[in-house]
Amino acid sequence: MQERIRKLHHNRIFALVFWLVVVFAAIVTLPNVNTIIQYDGQPQLANTSQPVKATQIRNHWGRNLDGTYTVNAVFNNPNGKLTNKQQAAINKTTSALQKKASYYGIQKITTLTNTPTSKPQLLSKDRSTEIVQLSVSHNQGPVRSIAKQLNSQITTAGLDTYVTSPEIISDAANEHISSFTLMVILMTLLIALVAMGILFASIIAPIITFLAILISYITTLSLATNLAYHWNFAYSEYTPIFLLLGISLFTLLTSFWFFRELRNRIDDGDDSQAATSQVIHDLGYRILISTLTLTLAFGSLMLFNFSTIRAYGLLGVGFAITGIASVTLIPVFAGMLGTSLFWPKKTRPVLKDRKLWYHLTRFGLWQPWIAALVVLYLAGAAAFGGHQSLNYNNAQDIPNNQAVQGARVLSAHFGQGKSTPVTLYLQNNQRLDNQDQLYQLDNLTKKLRAQPGVAAVTSVTQPGGQPITQYYVANQLDGLNTSLSGTIAQLSALQTDLKSDQSNLKQKTLKAEVKRLDSLSAKTSKLISESDNLQSTIIAAQSRSNAGGNPSKKARRYVQRLNAVNNQLTSALTTLSTLSTNISGTSSDAGTAYSNLSSYQETIKSVNASLKKSQKQVKTLNKSLTQMYTYLGGLQTSEAAKSLYLTPTQLASGDFQQSLVNFTDDKVKTTTLTITLKREPNAQTTAKTLAALKQVAQSQLRGTSLKDATLTFSGQPVVAATIQQQYQHDLIRVLLLVFGITLILLVLFSRSLLQTGYWFLTFLASAAASYQLTRVLLRWATGNDQFNWQVPLLAFVPLTVLAVVELTQLAISYRLNQATLLDWLLPGISEVGQTMRHSLFIIIAGVLGLLAASSQVLTAVTLITVLTAVIFNLALPLMASSFGKLSVVIPNQKPYHFHFRRGSRSKRTRSRRSTHDTSASDDESSQDK
Repeated sequence: MQERIRKLHHNRIFALVFWLVVVFAAIVTLPNVNTIIQYDGQPQLANTSQPVKATQIRNHWGRNLDGTYTVNAVFNNPNGKLTNKQQAAINKTTSALQKKASYYGIQKITTLTNTPTSKPQLLSKDRSTEIVQLSVSHNQGPVRSIAKQLNSQITTAGLDTYVTSPEIISDAANEHISSFTLMVILMTLLIALVAMGILFASIIAPIITFLAILISYITTLSLATNLAYHWNFAYSEYTPIFLLLGISLFTLLTSFWFFRELRNRIDDGDDSQAATSQVIHDLGYRILISTLTLTLAFGSLMLFNFSTIRAYGLLGVGFAITGIASVTLIPVFAGMLGTSLFWPKKTRPVLKDRKLWYHLTRFGLWQPWIAALVVLYLAGAAAFGGHQSLNYNNAQDIPNNQAVQGARVLSAHFGQGKSTPVTLYLQNNQRLDNQDQLYQLDNLTKKLRAQPGVAAVTSVTQPGGQPITQYYVANQLDGLNTSLSGTIAQLSALQTDLKSDQSNLKQKTLKAEVKRLDSLSAKTSKLISESDNLQSTIIAAQSRSNAGGNPSKKARRYVQRLNAVNNQLTSALTTLSTLSTNISGTSSDAGTAYSNLSSYQETIKSVNASLKKSQKQVKTLNKSLTQMYTYLGGLQTSEAAKSLYLTPTQLASGDFQQSLVNFTDDKVKTTTLTITLKREPNAQTTAKTLAALKQVAQSQLRGTSLKDATLTFSGQPVVAATIQQQYQHDLIRVLLLVFGITLILLVLFSRSLLQTGYWFLTFLASAAASYQLTRVLLRWATGNDQFNWQVPLLAFVPLTVLAVVELTQLAISYRLNQATLLDWLLPGISEVGQTMRHSLFIIIAGVLGLLAASSQVLTAVTLITVLTAVIFNLALPLMASSFGKLSVVIPNQKPYHFHFRRGSRSKRTRSRRSTHDTSASDDESSQDK
């Protein structure tokens, strides 16, 4: 039993079983990578960042909008203005969408119909594009599926329709990366197989390498994905790719070292197991150095707060697993297969000496100054030939996506920043629906709009992005001045009428009429008296005529005449009685009229005095109102008239209450101001603009009733600016930390600070030069020379592997050298150069799989890596040899001594200096390695 266990151990079967168990567990527990990329792929911002705080506010907004995000349904007529028929079709589509709102998780729909005050923000100036804003719940489902459902629902005949939002575009970017991740993985593994097959002219060796890469990669990927899924560890959308890139390159290089040494020993007659053990012993130190350097360098990235950088820290674990697999898993198959590992060509190929590094090293030793200056000039000119900012727009790399197209339509018709607005949340401890608070909010709105880089600002007082005129003092003064002007005109007319009325009151005529009426009354009284006397006389005569009784003829005739007279007198008496009665009535009426006229005369006097007084008062009032009108007219044209003032009626109006619903939370203590920038979020000025907006907002509210309000900014520009700030703050520290750890370990392994520093500076110059050359090539090919911000991090992986692998080999050769530096430079560098061409081939082949994706990001990473590998392999022998020689020659030269004496002493000095220089150039024994 013990013998069997010993044989199993000798054949490394336990190591194979261990890796089989590990890879089986990794496969079983591996979560869905696409799902992790979708939900955790984007950078995770700190809880103290502005966007995260804004999300927390939104999640407690109320009004049935908790946990929602805004989606723009875009309706565009590519042929011009929207027609009435098309507008009716949009309304019909919107109505149908409203009926299915609960099915799609739509909590609110904002249209031109229900929010007319927001018309400038929902309808483009050319009237060809209309927006319907939808507030969709995050709990409804994946953003990807909701976008597809809504896009199919809003399809309208005769119009181009899109569903877009920053969340949808970010998800589309993750979907695009997920779509080519598997292809990149397969192509990288396939190219690794082909590369190893070419190097060893074998079929089995590439398969073993493929298994080693696959096992290391699946183990690391499963670990990284489970950490993100269960413990919310940092994860990047490019995590599967950069893990594969680092692990495959390192495995290819270590496998190449292993198989090359194994073949040499087997061809020398060693047993396969013994040869395998010896190779592990010989290469173990080299692999250990490379593994330790890469593990510590990348593992240190876990110390950073920025999630994307921290995600690269998983590479440290990946390199550790790869290093262990290289010395445990590959030897299992090497020991079992032996020479069959190199089937079908089992014999060692004859290796030809490669003279490139030899000739470059000789030139560096022959003309060290020229070699160093040429390399520094070419690399420096390329490295510092130009500087462009990075691109933080994740939509740039997405091909033919409807959400991106919708954002471009909005940018074309509304402005570049329309699809990605900035939202300012203002939290206050008091309600915001009173005049004082609204006045400050309106001033803040106007102040923000006046800033450079800002296209529009909407708020509770300006829901359409423009001031509502009836809410301002100037407009209210205009109406007041109009009414005041009419009042002044009426007072002027009244003043004129008073003058006319006063002139119409003729008191002298009235007095004359009173006198005439008085005379008439006296004459009437006299007539009444005379009428009474006449009546008495007639009655007496009638009585005497009746008393006479003489019957003579004369008497009868007299009597007859007397009777006739009597009758006439009786009639006259009756008439006089009537006349007397009438005269009495007339006299009474005349008396009454006289009395009334006398009273009226006194009243007229009083009225006339009152009219004079009223005329003076009207004149004074007219003068005061004219002065008031002049003052209000000046006030209307002043800056003070531009202030907001909402009357109680306006505060209670339906339009303003709708604005409160749209821009404040349910407690009316938090409000939003939507800021549309003039440029897209990737603009170089975006971060500066946002910083200026924050400073302006804080300054504007200082000393006001909103001085204690909390301001929080959110939106895609804010997210991009936050990422930019964190990234730029951490990138230099990342480079210093990783390269610093690498340099320190190389110094420890080589035991030479100066020489290692020269080599490492050569690598940095090569990387910088390739970075700029790639920018030039992409500008020529695509017209765009801006790198995505992830490019430096992704390129950082293969470049670090390249530096560690090649410089480690050079450092070990230098350390194991027993000769002086000048004696080692030519043979040592030339010997290392015999394997550098293989490393160069492996590095280039290892990154070619990235070209399988239609991604500018991965294309840029490939070009940077290839160019760096080529430039570094050309520059390293020149710089190592030239600086190596100069580091020996220059310290051994003594400084010149200048003498002011002339003659033979000066000649002797020059002679001694010449002799000293000749001897110093041959002195090599003092070199301290």
